[in-house]
Amino acid sequence: MKTFLACLIFAAVGATVAWKINYDRYGKYEGYFGPMDVHGEVTAKNALASMRKNWTDTATPRVELPDGHSYDFGVMSPEEEGEHIFVVKNTGEADLSLKVGASTCKCTVGELGKESLAPGEQTEVKMSWTVKTNESSFGQSAELRTNDPAKVAIRFEISGQVVRQVQLFPEQVTFGEVAAGENIEVQVRVYSYLDYPVKAGNVKFTDELLNELASIEVEEFEPGNDDGVNEAAKQGFLVKALVKPGLKQGPVNDNISLELQRLDEDGNVVASSKDSKSGDTEEKDDDATGEDQKSLDDPSKLYVFAPVSGRIVGALSMLPNSKLRGVSGGGYIFDFGKVGKDDSLTAKSFVSLKGQQKDSTNLKIGEVSPAEYVEATLAKPIGRGQMTLYGLTLKLKPGAEKVERLGMNRDDYGFVMIESDNPKVPPLKMRLKFSLSAR
Repeated sequence: MKTFLACLIFAAVGATVAWKINYDRYGKYEGYFGPMDVHGEVTAKNALASMRKNWTDTATPRVELPDGHSYDFGVMSPEEEGEHIFVVKNTGEADLSLKVGASTCKCTVGELGKESLAPGEQTEVKMSWTVKTNESSFGQSAELRTNDPAKVAIRFEISGQVVRQVQLFPEQVTFGEVAAGENIEVQVRVYSYLDYPVKAGNVKFTDELLNELASIEVEEFEPGNDDGVNEAAKQGFLVKALVKPGLKQGPVNDNISLELQRLDEDGNVVASSKDSKSGDTEEKDDDATGEDQKSLDDPSKLYVFAPVSGRIVGALSMLPNSKLRGVSGGGYIFDFGKVGKDDSLTAKSFVSLKGQQKDSTNLKIGEVSPAEYVEATLAKPIGRGQMTLYGLTLKLKPGAEKVERLGMNRDDYGFVMIESDNPKVPPLKMRLKFSLSAR
């Protein structure tokens, strides 16, 4: 007990001595920016105001931006040049020094011919730029450094929208996943910023099969407030395409090609500048992608290519879970893993039937392999909005020998076939992966 008390006394004495030494060294000095309140009255938000109190006795410059530091130029075309003038004014009591800092575009200080403003004077800062981007928006900035202690750097910013001669909305048409046997419906708006009027001409898909299955309509409209940034367009064309069933399952990547024909002052189509007998006025570039516009060296015509993508999936699918996953190329794998003596032999999942054929189609279990070790049953269908669900129960049946289907190669799986009574709904194959001990 005496030892413990002695330790406490020595610790208290040591702490007192350390405090005294620290106070003698640093306690008598005042902070550079003045005393700081221990209760936190001086914070990051009001520190600058507190510092300004000490500047009242010294004449300092002060920056004022009558028109702000940002400018929205609205809409510009690629390669178009623009410029804007910002105003900088010195409302302080000392000379204001200006110096151009880091910039992403050209920035110059004008009017005075020098980089210094006397109290009350102002100058112009001109920013100039050239639109060089493939994006739909554009922005540049320039920094001006000053000797105003409250605003040592000013960042001027310009921004706006970039439009091309012909603009698409959306720029990429995606229809998502569509079940085999269903129609595909897509639409895209084409906005013309051309200096002359145009008329919609030939329109088609560039893929022959898609084009055979499709019907496409083009409606001209007048751009307005509902068209957002494209309300300034001179003309608008709504392209609507309906593709009937007939495509194979898998990804779809193609383009809708729209011909825009130039009109003269009387509203007549301008004749081609080439001899029609030469055959050079035919469309030649069916491999164009993106929103490329190609004149094909004929100023009387312009070709717009709208990209279309999506995926055709089977009317039958499975709802994935922790043991069930889809595989590339179609189909599913259910992984039982290694089934021990105490593990469950039964698993459940759901088969989904969707599309126009769902109400006139019935499902059943087809071939099962190996039939002596695997059993599959389907429950009654349940309607759920745009799909019909069938509960699927899988049951493993142990035998006298050990059975392994671990998917070491393409044939090393069991499988269950889900079939329909509708020839328009192809069957679905679900592979099984398991290792079943003898019992």
